[in-house]
Amino acid sequence: MRAVLTVLLFGLLAVPAGVGAQRPAERRCQLEVVNVDREGVRQAFQGSENYFAGGTLRLRCRNQPEVTLAGDSLESYTAQIVRLLGSARYRDDDIDIQADSIFYTKADERLQLRGNAVVTNRINGSTLAGPWIDYLRAVRGIRDSAETIALQRPTVTYRVARAEGDTVDPAPYVITGDGMKTRGSSWMVAWGQVLVDRDSLHGRGDSLIYIQADEDDVTLVGGPATLARGGEDAFDVIGQHVRLGLRGEELRSVEAFGGGHVTTASADVVGDSVRLGFVDGQLEATRAWDRANGATVLAEGYDVRGDSIAIDTPGERLRELRVFGRGTLLEPEDTAGTGADSLAVPADSAATDTLPPIRNTMTGARLTARFTDADSAGVLLTRLVDIVAT
Repeated sequence: MRAVLTVLLFGLLAVPAGVGAQRPAERRCQLEVVNVDREGVRQAFQGSENYFAGGTLRLRCRNQPEVTLAGDSLESYTAQIVRLLGSARYRDDDIDIQADSIFYTKADERLQLRGNAVVTNRINGSTLAGPWIDYLRAVRGIRDSAETIALQRPTVTYRVARAEGDTVDPAPYVITGDGMKTRGSSWMVAWGQVLVDRDSLHGRGDSLIYIQADEDDVTLVGGPATLARGGEDAFDVIGQHVRLGLRGEELRSVEAFGGGHVTTASADVVGDSVRLGFVDGQLEATRAWDRANGATVLAEGYDVRGDSIAIDTPGERLRELRVFGRGTLLEPEDTAGTGADSLAVPADSAATDTLPPIRNTMTGARLTARFTDADSAGVLLTRLVDIVAT
């Protein structure tokens, strides 16, 4: 049986960071029931009306045919509170939402999704899923950006656009935490054992902060926070704060603050603050600062210590190493005993232990070492050009 009911309701949702964003609605939605299998029941109440209906319920916004809702049953109280129960669903041009129930309160423009809630961005396929999600809708004159609160361990699956010429979709970012809050599409926080995973990239922290600007900024906080990337260009990062700088899909920087420790295939860096800079996916610059205890770097066999350290590696080839403040530079060990200053045990000595290898050391308020590539029997090796100490 068909029935028609107009209920003042909001147009619908905003989308969380990582899932997308909807433009602020120009006006509220006037919902009308398109289909209900069982006759609806009206109930007068203090000059207003309550309404109850059930059975394959379908609704739409008047003059907004792209906005539809569906469910097994409907409860409307004085047109101020509306509840869809059983396989509740909302759909518009940008968003598809499913939940066991959808509960709307007009006073604060809040849409509550309860039970098996999934919000899908129809444009890029990204999703927010969890058992407990609230949306505060963006409506002109009320709030400029939508706000979202998700509890009970929600998960965001953010799908990255396929690059031109690629035939396979790249792996999505998956973010999970005990709770999340978003504002529009440019700000998100997550808290409680936050996990960030994408293919070979894995991050952990007590909380996460995401800010969208010229470059996207993702910060893992506490625990300490950790970030690891596997594969050929693997690295491990530890710190009280670990921050990623992203330009679209491209990783531009990794920073660790507070007990920072970064390990790569070619270097081990420790400092109160550590920063790695990337260009086209390759490590181009390493920076470390620690005025209190001194930053340390082990790279290409060199042990380096100072208040601050800078290493330039364009194309992931070591080119220059600079140390500022209380600098110490130890050359690689001459383990073969072939260096000009190495010490060797006499041939007729009965001693079984050899003397430790010689390591030339240079200190100064400022140290600069420059390197170049040299071909050795078809193998490209890094060679020291000169060292300057001031």
